[in-house]
Amino acid sequence: MQIPKRIDTFELHEEPWMNDTLKALFREILSWEEDFIGAYSAATPILQQFLRTTKASGILDLCSGAGGPAVNLLNVLPENEAQNVRIKLSDLYPPVHIYEKLSQKYTGRLFYEKESFDATHSVRDTAFPVRTLLSAFHHFSPKLARKILIDAVRYSDGICIMDPFHRDLWHLAAVPMGTVAGCIAYPFIKNPTPLAFAACNLTPLMGSMFFWDGFASVLRGYTERELLDLVDIPECAAFRWETGTWSYPTSLPLGQLKGIYLVGYRT
Repeated sequence: MQIPKRIDTFELHEEPWMNDTLKALFREILSWEEDFIGAYSAATPILQQFLRTTKASGILDLCSGAGGPAVNLLNVLPENEAQNVRIKLSDLYPPVHIYEKLSQKYTGRLFYEKESFDATHSVRDTAFPVRTLLSAFHHFSPKLARKILIDAVRYSDGICIMDPFHRDLWHLAAVPMGTVAGCIAYPFIKNPTPLAFAACNLTPLMGSMFFWDGFASVLRGYTERELLDLVDIPECAAFRWETGTWSYPTSLPLGQLKGIYLVGYRT
């Protein structure tokens, strides 16, 4: 059952007072969880169709955070296609040290913007003519979200937005519990460091962050109708817009989860 009204609340890992190390750990765990449950591997056809339609191989990823969702998407592309795709990470507050490590791991395929990049007030990047915005669009109020979309219409050839959250009661119950469970498992399966183990299992700190932020992410999510309403303005008329959902596998016993996407490209 869909939750009728979007609630523009906050998430703890966005707050300026939150420790940067904990923010980075939170984002690493979230990216690992999305990869583990196949959130973006199930969404691969959406990106493939977007790239075929726009005939682009260079992607400017907006609001990249620690870069995890973009890397996940790059990893799930078929090998013959992935070799031709280049992604450039960008963020208003770019963690350059993390981006540098990722660029070394994915030499020739992953790049990054060193300077602060404002997705609402940007310039055209001819080497990366289309854009993605992954796992983050729900963070923005309608006013800011619309500015991001208008900016993409002005300075790119297309934008593909994907959020693995759907604003319904099933997500409201499943996502917080699932993310907390993943948080607890993370130090044992992926990153057995003292920091990760202490934050995830010896204190309630990381588990509490994941519970609240998972809950808030669902409440902040946009519906398909709301996404189309955002682009139903003259400034966005130069793009053709499509929206929909995709289902992805999950270890939860009661079924699958859904992600929501908005794709726009120059006609």
